[in-house]
Amino acid sequence: MTTAFAGAAEAPLTLHAGPPSRVMDLSASADFAGSGPSLASLVAPGDFDPSFGTGGMALYQLSGATLRVDSVLVQPDDRLVVTGRLRSSTGCGVFASRYNADGTVDTTFAGGTGLVTTLLASGTCNATPAPAALQPDGKIVIASTRDQAGPTDFALLRYTASGAPDTTFGSGGLVIYNYVMYDHATDVAIQPDGRILLAGASSNNTNLDFVVARFTSTGALDSTFGFGGRATYGFASGSNDSLSDMVLQPDGKVLVVGLTYTPGTPDFGLVRFTASGALDSSFGSGGALKINLFGSTDQAMAVAVQTDGKILVGGNAYYPAGSQYYMTLLRLNASGTAYDTTFNGSGQAYLSFGPTDNIITHLAIQADGKIVAGGYTSLTSRGYNFDAALVRFLPTGALDSSFAGGGGFTYEGFTDSHDLTGGIGFQSDGKIIVGGTSANSIRLSRHGN
Repeated sequence: MTTAFAGAAEAPLTLHAGPPSRVMDLSASADFAGSGPSLASLVAPGDFDPSFGTGGMALYQLSGATLRVDSVLVQPDDRLVVTGRLRSSTGCGVFASRYNADGTVDTTFAGGTGLVTTLLASGTCNATPAPAALQPDGKIVIASTRDQAGPTDFALLRYTASGAPDTTFGSGGLVIYNYVMYDHATDVAIQPDGRILLAGASSNNTNLDFVVARFTSTGALDSTFGFGGRATYGFASGSNDSLSDMVLQPDGKVLVVGLTYTPGTPDFGLVRFTASGALDSSFGSGGALKINLFGSTDQAMAVAVQTDGKILVGGNAYYPAGSQYYMTLLRLNASGTAYDTTFNGSGQAYLSFGPTDNIITHLAIQADGKIVAGGYTSLTSRGYNFDAALVRFLPTGALDSSFAGGGGFTYEGFTDSHDLTGGIGFQSDGKIIVGGTSANSIRLSRHGN
């Protein structure tokens, strides 16, 4: 069977940016040095909340396994669900864990252990992203990839609210879906009607394209979506398009972002599909948008949509004149046809924590419209190890000067190693939950708002 990947009906709209004349340099921020959580009795915006974990942070390990956090979800009761990828001596798979509102392990989850795992591959394998979404009934849906030597397949898993595989979903709680030779999942969302959207990228060994597939609430491919259950997009013949993030809009449209690489340099790539899986012709040019910032490497990692429909895209961009990657946050109009110049004067904001790598990987919008961005930065003073970073913007695109001593900070976690951001959420009192990975372990923190 030969599968044809959908290409662009016409060249996607391309936006360009001028030099980053309004770079925000945070390297001198008082909280930048990662000196550890504040133990102040009053939790100021951005400060660590000492009533959470130990001094505002908690670290959890799984013996014999390497973990990486890919999602942090806040339940209506303020308990925290954390999911991600794992690798052990027996294979590769996913984990789901749950914590009480104060950061302690929830012993009512997964038979008292607080953590459940499922192996997807054994022996020689790769641990792949495992983002998750919560259903209204508390069930946890995880998207991942079965990546063993050879072709790779999409994987969907569902756990009950108590942390057991949901046997009413797929086969024993697991769905394996092979679209073409190489399939890689990177995000998942739940529609109001219970149907499940899986987003990722697929390759027929010649090019890599964006893919969104829809499944019923029981795990069957929904043939009413797109073409046979799938919506695909390639920016150009032979291009490599890697999808990073997805947002389900209130009108049912599906907006996805990532990287598109054609001969030249990687750029931001955005595509929007209608609720039925067709390209949304009202977005960009024929449904797609490519953003070239400084003529070098650009990568979109996160997307969020404001209540007014304006689109936020986070990632990084390499500025050759500055010889570094900048954290990049863009705001576009709702149709994806222009920058929103009411945001930081140009629709663009660039941040520099350290002199090398700076990237936004996660975005979350507060009820008051403020924007919380998480990611990581690389510091020469720490041997180029990654430090998790958290920044808050005002709706105008300016840094929030009330937040963390001037608008941003970074922290090392608990060890001198790579510390990554894996998700951002808000508890009912507005406090900010950040999840991530430190030293191959689960890291959680809570911050004032």
